[in-house]
Amino acid sequence: MAVSLHQGKWRAEVWLKGKRVWSGSGYETELEARNAEAEAKENIATINMDFMRLSESRLEELELKRSKSHFRENKTFFKKLTPLWGRKKKITRDDVEAYLNEVALESKSKANKHLRFIRALFSHGVKRGWLKHNPCTGIERFPEKKKKKYIPSEEDIRLVLELANCEQRRYLLVVAHTLGRIRAINNLRWEDVHENYLSLFTRKAKNSDEKEIRVPMNSVLRAILEDMKKHKTGEYVFLNPQTGRPYDYRDKFLPNLCKEAGVEPFMYHSLRHWGASKLDSMGVGLTTIKEILGHERTSTTDLYLQSLRGGVTDAMEKLGGLK
Repeated sequence: MAVSLHQGKWRAEVWLKGKRVWSGSGYETELEARNAEAEAKENIATINMDFMRLSESRLEELELKRSKSHFRENKTFFKKLTPLWGRKKKITRDDVEAYLNEVALESKSKANKHLRFIRALFSHGVKRGWLKHNPCTGIERFPEKKKKKYIPSEEDIRLVLELANCEQRRYLLVVAHTLGRIRAINNLRWEDVHENYLSLFTRKAKNSDEKEIRVPMNSVLRAILEDMKKHKTGEYVFLNPQTGRPYDYRDKFLPNLCKEAGVEPFMYHSLRHWGASKLDSMGVGLTTIKEILGHERTSTTDLYLQSLRGGVTDAMEKLGGLK
């Protein structure tokens, strides 16, 4: 029913090809609801349904193949694009560049991120034969000033661990002693914990295929997991007690601990930076670090470590002993 009474208020909906494309509620009278419905239908008649279909199809693919956070980020972004491009019969390179130039005034990094999202969106349509051309073709990234990756000191990490409760401490230590990406840690199953190693799975690879990374267990990691296994309550190593399911992303407790400890804030990926930097400083080979981090190519690991070392400036400082 397009117009209905619900809990004393009138609401209206517009459906198209079996999908609800608009809804409104809180109307005092049936006439107000029907007028709103009519206005919505008039507006929807001018919407580019091909763009809507493209966005929905891309989101369906992301939901199946990528992380929940990446899916939600794209979903929010497409909602912002719809009022801008949802009524255009054709989106051109000029349209994309005009949008990106406006975003770049606020942040070039943000504009580059949006360019990746838009390019992937239209590439999705080209692959399916819905579009002949990607309007992002030829558009170059905005130049960015690269920031050196932050590496928390071992002392700062210890201060945070001292303030963490038992579950939080175990969680952070597993991250630090595997150097795993946080999504892989959250999805770690007990069946992936073996006698001498554990298997972490990531979709970071370009083709989104799931890749297994075998991480040897050191004595600290083994002791933590053996103790946790005595009290396991499900198939996942870390469970969200509120949902009984694995965590998606825990964005609160670590910043709060950093604030309480009085240290510069860092997140889980910074523990990956810390571990990679420590292995590098101890002379561990590039190929070995590549395997631990789960990079596809040694060149990626080399660039990653260069960003942690401080690059040319730090290298030149080493010549300062000659006076």
